[in-house]
This record gives sequence, C-alpha cells and structure tokens, in this order.
Amino acid sequence: MLGGSPKGVKKQRRKKKPPRKKVKVREKKEYRVQVILGVVGGLILFLVGAVGSVGFYETAIDKAIELGYLPEKYGTLILNILIYPATGGGLTVIVGSLLIPKVRRLGNWLIGIGAGISLVSLLIRIFFLGPIIQNYVYQAAQGDINNLYKAFRILGIEIGVAGAGVLLSFMATFEEYRWTIIIGTMSFFSMLAGLSSNPQIFEYIRSLLNIPEQYWTYFDMIIGFLLYIGAVLLVTSLLAGAGYIHISKIIVVLCLIATLFSVISIVLDVKSLTSYTDLVAFLQYIRLSSAISVYVGGIYFIKKA
Repeated sequence: MLGGSPKGVKKQRRKKKPPRKKVKVREKKEYRVQVILGVVGGLILFLVGAVGSVGFYETAIDKAIELGYLPEKYGTLILNILIYPATGGGLTVIVGSLLIPKVRRLGNWLIGIGAGISLVSLLIRIFFLGPIIQNYVYQAAQGDINNLYKAFRILGIEIGVAGAGVLLSFMATFEEYRWTIIIGTMSFFSMLAGLSSNPQIFEYIRSLLNIPEQYWTYFDMIIGFLLYIGAVLLVTSLLAGAGYIHISKIIVVLCLIATLFSVISIVLDVKSLTSYTDLVAFLQYIRLSSAISVYVGGIYFIKKA
C-alpha cells in the first residue's frame, strides 16, 4: 500500500494542466475585435479626409462665402481644417490599432489622439456645413430638387460616414459598445432632423417670441445650436462608452428637450408642403421618423443604463 501511493500521486500530477492557454486565446480574441474596429474606423476617417473630394469642399466653401456664412479670407483655412485633420487622425488610429496586441496602452493612446483630432474636425464640419444643408433644403422646397441630393450627400457622407469612423475608432478602446451604438445612432437621427430644417424657422420663432431686432444674431446662434444638438449626442455616446453613464443621462435629457425645436421645424415644413408625395415631402417624413427615433432611444437609455 505504501509503495503504490506515490505512483498514484504522480499520475494525478501528470493529469493536471494549467489553463493559461485558454486565457491567452481569449485575450487574443478581444484584441482582434479592437484591432478590427480601429482599423475600419481609421480607414473611414482617412478616406473621408483624403478622398473626400477637395473640389467638393471648395464648392461648399464658395457657397458659404456667397451666402455670407463665412468671410472670404478664411476660406483656405476652413478647407485645410475639413481635410487634413481627418486624414492624419485616420492614419494615427490605424497605427494605434495595429499596436494594441503588442503594446495596448500605447495603441489606445494613439487611437485617442487620432480619433480626438478627427472628432474636432467633424464638429467643425457639422457647424460649418449645417447652414449650407439648410439652404439646399430650402431651395429644394422652392422647386430645385437637385439641391436635395446635394444636401443628402453632405449629411450622409461628409457627416454621417465620418461620424461612423469616429465612433468605431473610439470603440476600439472601449469594453462596452451598446450605449455608444445607441446614442451614436440617436446622434445621426438628430442631425438628420435638425440640419435639414428650413432656415425660415429662425424668422418664425423670432416673430412668435417677439424678439427685438438687436438680439436676432444671438438668438439665431442659440436656435442654430439647438438644431445641431446631434453633435452633442455624438460626444455623449463617447462618454457613455467610457463609462460616464450618470452625466450621459443628464446630457441626453437636455438633448431630448432641445429636439423639440427640430419637431417644431418639421411641423412648420409639413404645413408648407404643396404636395405630400414628392421628394421634399418624403424628406419631412424621414425627419419626423428620425425625431421619434431620438426620443425612443433616449428614453430607453435613461431607463435601462
């Protein structure tokens, strides 16, 4: 009996296997998702900046100068801001993503820098291109349907696709993606509802509230910011993904209140329709559905997060 016990102990020792390999495989899988998200996001940002048509931006800037939204001397500066930060930011995100499996902290740091630069560039795009989109929509309502396609091109590609690139880049550094995706989608719907509003809403609200003429400029800036509240939701989606849920809920509540101005704009535009079956009417139906989606997503986030 004494002679047989050591052999049994040896057999038991041989059967035991350390579970280190499983942990390594799991870590590699997690890194793989982060690398894919970062590389795809960086490629989108690079393409939007580099291939995003210098000629198109020059046309948009000329239009802004013509409408009085931008002084002529700042045209070249705005052109550089719209193109080069997104391009450089995209390349930085790609490099950082490829470094994540080997040097995770450095990779996340580079992604943060590249995505942060691209985010600032995107916010500038939103507030610069917003009035141009509104002017195109207004001209489309007057009968020039080609301007509606231009508005969709700016909103869909220059803002929407670039926004997706920023979100994917930041998501490469997050552990949870659900709230970033939900609030990020709310952001796009909010911009669709607000940026495509008729610019006559400013005149309507000024007359409704009887705002003195000397305050019109400041008042229009406030209303314009409320119509572009989707940009705030975009930043909020990143805060929620980073784990700042409480402050994100507060900002989402404020954004839901601000969305009322987009709803007012939609109601005014629907009342002024001459046909309920053309492309302009279809745009208003999309805007209404977008505003509803913002409220549905916001309420869900506030209750479930």
